[in-house]
Amino acid sequence: MEIDVPETMAEVEKEVSRRQANGETITEADVIKKTVLASFQAYLEFAEEGHYDSAKWQGDNIEVIDIMKQPIDTVKPQTESFVNDFKTSNDACFLYLQEAATKIAGMR
Repeated sequence: MEIDVPETMAEVEKEVSRRQANGETITEADVIKKTVLASFQAYLEFAEEGHYDSAKWQGDNIEVIDIMKQPIDTVKPQTESFVNDFKTSNDACFLYLQEAATKIAGMR
């Protein structure tokens, strides 16, 4: 499983600078949220051996939707937000997302 997202805060800062230089209005939080959601979706697809369920933001939580467009689970951040989780420890955040995806795939 390989996805192209920033994996560290240094990479997030570099991505923000690059995109702002290209005229985009973007923040660290925007990049981190995109990274978290894309990473969770990739972990979910790996655990399910294909794209069966989809992840989307529901406030500060990640909601998992099945192929019938019905919510099946919600993944909540470990702290007040996934942005804070990533900033505190990107490795712990990625591990948490992977474990949550594996758990959800195991329910299916």
